[in-house]
Amino acid sequence: MFEIILKTGLTLLLLAGSVGIWRALLKSVTIFEYERGVRFHNGKLTEVAGPGKYRYFSTTTRIEVFDMRPQILQINGQEVLTADNVTVKISLAVGYRVIDPKVLLTQYNDYAEYVYTTCQLKLREVISSIEMDDVLSSRRTLNEAIKELVLQEGSLVGLEIISLDIKDMMMSAELKKVFTEVVRTRKEALASLEKARGETATLRSLAKAAKMIENNPELAKLRLLHTIESSQGNTFMIDGK
Repeated sequence: MFEIILKTGLTLLLLAGSVGIWRALLKSVTIFEYERGVRFHNGKLTEVAGPGKYRYFSTTTRIEVFDMRPQILQINGQEVLTADNVTVKISLAVGYRVIDPKVLLTQYNDYAEYVYTTCQLKLREVISSIEMDDVLSSRRTLNEAIKELVLQEGSLVGLEIISLDIKDMMMSAELKKVFTEVVRTRKEALASLEKARGETATLRSLAKAAKMIENNPELAKLRLLHTIESSQGNTFMIDGK
């Protein structure tokens, strides 16, 4: 009787252990509507799974889940040299969307890192070809130039670059002070130029009026009468000579 109980206990223990192992090996994953799953069986890519709940044995099967919604990759501030050897620190925001998760797994070890590095290199390529003045004055043009180079990168497959924008552009405190002084000087020069233009226009108008009065003496009398009428009671002394 004792042997039967012992054998039964061992059997139950083995069954419990087997169930525990089976549960440990059996995995489940839920793929939502905005996701896709890439299934591998014995190391071979078998399918791209759509939305649903999936159970599989982890010893033979693996499912990688990808978010298909647009995402933003932040490129931290990169110190780059302009064509005139000025150092500027620029950060980027890259919008992208996964379009083929199979390609991402078969072509890249880390696709996000690959996109990050590609954008870094294209940023350096664009900035190194122009001078600092142009960097500061043509931000929108720079966005398009960097994005165009990224899109031309033939090895960047399996995803779509939606947008690429310069977030921040930073200079050293000393360089920032220099450029601020340059801008201030330019503004003052423009103000002086506008003032000179205004004075020239006024002198030209006065000279023209004097010429007209010289050729038409009656205009001087009309001008005098107009001044008296608009004087609001002021007293005028007129020399009759």
